[in-house]
Amino acid sequence: MIKLLMKYLLFAGVMAVVGCTEEKMEEVFIEQPNSFHIKVEGDEAFALNIPSGGKIGINGKEVQVLSKGLVSLYEVPAEEKYTVYYPLSVQLQEERMKFNMPKDQIYRTGGVDVAACPYYAVADNEGLADLKLKPALGALKLIIPANQEFASISSVVLKSESDDIMAGCIELDLESGNIITKENMSREVVLKGNIDITENNEAIIVLPPQTFTGKLDVMLVAPKGGGTYSLDLTGKSIEAGKVLTATLDNIDWEMWTYYYGTSNCVIVPPGQLSVTVNCAAYYTTSPVYAYENISAEDNYLPLSAAQLWNDVSSDFVKGVTLSSDRKSFTVNLDGRPGNAVIAIYDKDDPKTEDAKILWSFHIWVTEVKEQHLGMNVKGNSYTVLDRNLGATSVIPGERSSIGLLYQWGRKDPFVGTGEYGKNSNAKMYNEVGEVAFATVKGGESTGNVKYAIQNPTKFIMYSRSKSNTANPPYYCAYDWLYYADWALWGNPEGYTYPKASNLTKSIYDPSPEGYMVAPNDTWMGASDGYDKTSSIFAAAEWSKGYVMVDDSGQNWWYPIGGWRSRKNGKLTAADTNGYYWCSSTDREKAANSVHLTLGKDDVKLNSNNSRANSSLIRCVKIQK
Repeated sequence: MIKLLMKYLLFAGVMAVVGCTEEKMEEVFIEQPNSFHIKVEGDEAFALNIPSGGKIGINGKEVQVLSKGLVSLYEVPAEEKYTVYYPLSVQLQEERMKFNMPKDQIYRTGGVDVAACPYYAVADNEGLADLKLKPALGALKLIIPANQEFASISSVVLKSESDDIMAGCIELDLESGNIITKENMSREVVLKGNIDITENNEAIIVLPPQTFTGKLDVMLVAPKGGGTYSLDLTGKSIEAGKVLTATLDNIDWEMWTYYYGTSNCVIVPPGQLSVTVNCAAYYTTSPVYAYENISAEDNYLPLSAAQLWNDVSSDFVKGVTLSSDRKSFTVNLDGRPGNAVIAIYDKDDPKTEDAKILWSFHIWVTEVKEQHLGMNVKGNSYTVLDRNLGATSVIPGERSSIGLLYQWGRKDPFVGTGEYGKNSNAKMYNEVGEVAFATVKGGESTGNVKYAIQNPTKFIMYSRSKSNTANPPYYCAYDWLYYADWALWGNPEGYTYPKASNLTKSIYDPSPEGYMVAPNDTWMGASDGYDKTSSIFAAAEWSKGYVMVDDSGQNWWYPIGGWRSRKNGKLTAADTNGYYWCSSTDREKAANSVHLTLGKDDVKLNSNNSRANSSLIRCVKIQK
């Protein structure tokens, strides 16, 4: 009461100086309520829930919102008229309101992106108590029919074929609510977010009030491609605070996935001081992500390239240069055996905060030979490399013979142990010094291919602890993926043991050109069974790994190396076992993927485990 009286006395003094009568003072001040609750006039899609501590604007002053949308007027000077608005980025100019309607909006389930739609109201003291904010814009609701194959979309793009406006700088008359001027207008708007379409769903996009004069091109962008639709809204109108609804029947869906280069790993002979790597932009329409090498538009090409890490030293990579046509980069090396990972970026300077990794490549400096395996019980005969992916020697018991570790379905490597038979970490370097091993919790925002591509150095821990493989959307327990994808390594039906010549290599396969991740039957022998006696290791001798001797007397080495745990990325079992990923599961929609297990007492050909674990890879030659 004292604060209220002091406020009144101070106000009265000011009014007396300017010559206001007592009646006028009471009309302006006494009728001002203490507070009001935020309410919105319009469709429920425009519901505005400003959290406690958020702010709205009143006559150019920032006012904090209390709990449950309550706004106190204690600090707001009494006036004859109040202009209330949200967000604070809105600019007031006398009787006008100016705001920038963004080209990019964020998907919100059942509602609009409130940050893209200004709200306002004009009221006197009497009208404050029942004040309702009006949306300055309207919205278009797109009903998207269910599609189990694509499952989800990451963005919706609207583009006008005529002069209808989708975004830009708009000036509004506060009294009439009419748009006065438009500047820097765009005929395109993008709604971004993870939109589940395993059932019918809707996407609501904020648009300026207008009557459409032509068609809208709609593009739905999904992880495996997308859909297009021509939406004819000619003669229909967007009105402020209202939602116009349209159903997208018969969407033209098509598989496409963008990628870079023709292989994720490049072999370089020791002693060679440079290598040029193809990093041109392509896309594939294959549901199993097969390399089709269909050239993408030039706007997809990278703007820079840089080293992420290597496992030798800070001077192993001497420099990385992107070509003038941006379709290749050259890595200068010191000639020693080892591994390096090079990334390409969407910015001229890869060190800027907003630079995003478009793709990354493994440079593998090593010699390689091939081991020819005989016909197995499934009727396939494979040729494998003489060493694990990332290994730089085949000397039994040497750390350099182990190679690198991979999470199932990912194309980028992680370092293993720093000492053979020990659960220690190998070191990583860049041009400055050592690089730390990084992990991130799985989940909807991190457990997806896009995040994995943009963050190739981060080990993604498991996203869920339970599986759902009965009805879409499918997901698997202890997978780094939030939603399951059995095709990432190109062999989703490998449990049926397809003919080797029918297999295709995936764009996410980490193997060098001409090779692929081993199918499930690679190490099977000529007789049924999944143990050592039924495998190609039947006569192999254990020496913390297996040494095989072929008919010609040639030795072939399969080391142990453990794996990195799905829980925390820590190395385990590097002193006891070798785990080698296969490219598929052991049955349809299985939560785990198959791997070869090597141990002192036995060999298991059909072991399976969580895809968030990282294991070794022995590459198989592609058969045409």
